[in-house]
Amino acid sequence: MDIGTWHAWFDGATKDTNPGIRGIGAVLKGPAGQIVEIAQAIGEGTNNEAEYCALMAVLDAAVEAGVQNLVVYGDSQLVIKQVSGEWLINARGLVPLCKTVVELKALIPNVSLCWIPREENTEADALSKRAIGVATAAPIDRSVWMKITEIGKPFGLSGVALGKRMDAAKLREGGKPTQLALDKGCALQVENNFGHEYFWHRKLLPVALKEALLLD
Repeated sequence: MDIGTWHAWFDGATKDTNPGIRGIGAVLKGPAGQIVEIAQAIGEGTNNEAEYCALMAVLDAAVEAGVQNLVVYGDSQLVIKQVSGEWLINARGLVPLCKTVVELKALIPNVSLCWIPREENTEADALSKRAIGVATAAPIDRSVWMKITEIGKPFGLSGVALGKRMDAAKLREGGKPTQLALDKGCALQVENNFGHEYFWHRKLLPVALKEALLLD
């Protein structure tokens, strides 16, 4: 066990809508340079549920690591104030999540929760979004991630023709990547000032289409 002070950051995200597909992200750092990163998709639900689940995940990791002293940072005032008992819980679905967080906290001798602005929670934010295939504002490697028109050219296919094969392979629906595409690593959803845009992996998309027998 390490009796030094550990620090943790957590964040939750939903994709496109709220409720929507949820992702959790968290980072746990120890005084001797230890680091645990968590990035996981957890199915459909609300953003507040995702925030709670992210906190649960990083507390669970801290318990497993035998942490004795922990400071946890998050940008969700709702979660932090509800867990501390300052705010009432109006959403019934959050009650069992809060109960689990309190139980996990009790397993660590010294724990404090601190609210921080979103711009100071970038690591956990990026992990939560990565879990659901949403890229942050970091530059996109355009030699790897492309539009479908660019990917289709070497195969003699227009963007429309390639798009139809992607739809048939259930990699795309309504012009957007499906969860299957995200699971296979084929798609990347990137936030911009107008909402989102989508890029596709130059190598993994053709492989997925060949597996589905929809590309020679």
